[in-house]
Amino acid sequence: MKNPTGIGDWIASSYEAKVPFLQQVPRECADFLLLNAELREYEAGEIIIQGGVEGDSFCVMQSGRAQVCGQILPDGHYSVLAYVESGACFAEMSILCNELTSNTIVAAEDGCTVLHIPRAEFVKFLDKNPNIMVFLYKVVCDSLRAKNKAFDEFQRLSLLASGKVLPFIDFAQTMEKSRITGTVICEAHGESGFVAFQDGRICCAKSGKLAGPDALEKILSWGDESLFKLDTHLMPEVVNINQMSDTTSLILDALRNIDEKQSAQK
Repeated sequence: MKNPTGIGDWIASSYEAKVPFLQQVPRECADFLLLNAELREYEAGEIIIQGGVEGDSFCVMQSGRAQVCGQILPDGHYSVLAYVESGACFAEMSILCNELTSNTIVAAEDGCTVLHIPRAEFVKFLDKNPNIMVFLYKVVCDSLRAKNKAFDEFQRLSLLASGKVLPFIDFAQTMEKSRITGTVICEAHGESGFVAFQDGRICCAKSGKLAGPDALEKILSWGDESLFKLDTHLMPEVVNINQMSDTTSLILDALRNIDEKQSAQK
């Protein structure tokens, strides 16, 4: 790319999500990152970045594909929130915001190769090239914009979503953070049910003859085979789930119970 000479040039420069990160920055920037990076190889299932810890490196996926995961339970269960494709950069937010890593990144296939630029070297790079942070913010904003647009369309049009595209736990966490009130109607394998939210917290669930936590477990057991849609104008008259527990904790407890019951049946 043509070397930007000021912050205005960086703002005006284009960003293409499907073009490898190192091909979109000036040659000298790419060279610095390559010279100061450690190339690591991962097999499918190996953790590349651990969630909830201090970020120690800025990463670029050189080849392969990785999964952006929700909270990983002790039994190994987790939901896939998104994918990191070859050429993409990641793990920049924890360094730029000086916060813990938000998600765990897991190799999705054998032979994934990742460039790890140590935190100190990455900060040194930013110190010498501060304007490139505009480009990194574009990377972050692109991801957030895509997620917000998908959720906005889903909510506005009451679209039928698939658990394979939008995991229920990710959707529920968005409901919680946005403090949305409404009922999510779910169906799978010829069965149906609903989970109601009051100000973002689960307050009611029902599926067939099951109600409350049992119904929530039933609906969550459908996994990525479920289809669901949000109706913000529909709310049940009863409350059968204790709203003192936050939404994420309720779902994780339910998933843990499901796994324990499945293990006992084997």
